[in-house]
Amino acid sequence: MLSLKQNEDEARARLRAFWAGSSLGRPVVLTGVKGPPIPRVPRQAWDDLPREEIDWRPDMHAFTTDWWLGHAGDQWLGEAMPRVCFAPACCLGLPAALVGARYRYDGNTAWIEPLPELYDRPLPRFDPLAAPFVRLRECVQAQIDAVKGRAFVNPPLFLDALTTLSMLRTPAQLCLDLIERPAEVHRWRDALTRIYTDTYEWIYRQLLAAGHGEAGSFFTLTAEGRMEAVQCDFAVMLSPDQFAEFALPDLRATTDYLDFSLYHMDGTCQMRFVDHLATLPKLNGIQWNPEPQAGSSVKWLDALREIRRHLRCLAVSCADTAEAVALTRALGPDGLALFLPAFEMVDDAERAMRRIGGAC
Repeated sequence: MLSLKQNEDEARARLRAFWAGSSLGRPVVLTGVKGPPIPRVPRQAWDDLPREEIDWRPDMHAFTTDWWLGHAGDQWLGEAMPRVCFAPACCLGLPAALVGARYRYDGNTAWIEPLPELYDRPLPRFDPLAAPFVRLRECVQAQIDAVKGRAFVNPPLFLDALTTLSMLRTPAQLCLDLIERPAEVHRWRDALTRIYTDTYEWIYRQLLAAGHGEAGSFFTLTAEGRMEAVQCDFAVMLSPDQFAEFALPDLRATTDYLDFSLYHMDGTCQMRFVDHLATLPKLNGIQWNPEPQAGSSVKWLDALREIRRHLRCLAVSCADTAEAVALTRALGPDGLALFLPAFEMVDDAERAMRRIGGAC
């Protein structure tokens, strides 16, 4: 049990129903109440180091995990669960770092440095004795040691193989590779996929041994098992036929491995891939992530209904309670998860959840 989570048994029951494509009277709701600002962190030994180095320091992860959980007054309401996660390079760079690439920060964005003559290099492989893998495990262990029953430790966040390859080659070059060197793309994609699944399993067993077994990707929608938001951000550059050839095999391998998965639909233009995504037998559903200019999700009800016709689960971010109520009325509660912004008071959040439940 997680000491920072109230009504945990009820939340877990609702989450199980969601992943089964059902509900317990209302959609899953993920929200909370933000606590007061966290006290300023005392000066630490790593403060003057480059952020790229700080990312991989176990002592930093141990300290920040304990400091945040010990000082944050946040409340995780509805089905939101407290968790910590190792996510270097803005959640984008872990697979690239594991195969020897470097990244750099520019503000709050991390950029992968392409690897020259990539296809002339030996194919990368999972190697638990190699330095990046050893440091990954040490960082996760530092988080495990620091949570002390207050939260769960999420498996590290992995980017998909094709998008990782686009960073190692640059997106423009990978577009040319799809036409000029498709066999090399297939080989490297498959190798990166194996690193994803082998590394995930290795770390997941480490977490299980420590009493953790939940996962929530980069959002707070938790599953009791191996779970990730599978994705292919590079797919915005692909036709449906190219998606089937180059992206779908990676998605098939990762969703077959995972216990639970949602496709991170990054942009409404990816609706053209819904038919292909529906062929993945273990994909649970879609995490709807429209571009900012797309406007309210209520404007996209036809698209959301099409998703529901193909896949049983759908997760949508809502701007406010009114939008959540409208989506619930239009789509029904089964297999629906709604993210809501944090509230000022617990009573406000509870009233919102009652309104959403009343719309079923």
